[in-house]
Amino acid sequence: MITISYPQKNAVLERVLEKLKELSLAHKATANPDINLIQLEDGISKVQGEAAIQQYLEELAGELDQWYYCSC
Repeated sequence: MITISYPQKNAVLERVLEKLKELSLAHKATANPDINLIQLEDGISKVQGEAAIQQYLEELAGELDQWYYCSC
C-alpha cells in the first residue's frame, strides 16, 4: 500500500490523491506537521515533493499499462 504523508491539506495533496485514485492504487494519507514536503512511501521507495511524486506515479502507470496489456 502507498502511504502519503503531508504537512497540510492543500492543492498539491489533492492532485496527488486524484492521481492515485485515477490509477486505482491502494493508499492512505496521513497528516504530519513535522515535515515540509509531501512524501510518498511505497515499500522501499520514498519520494518527496510533488514533481518527484508525479514522476514516480507516471512511471508506475507505465508499468501497470504494460502488465495489463501483457498477453503472456
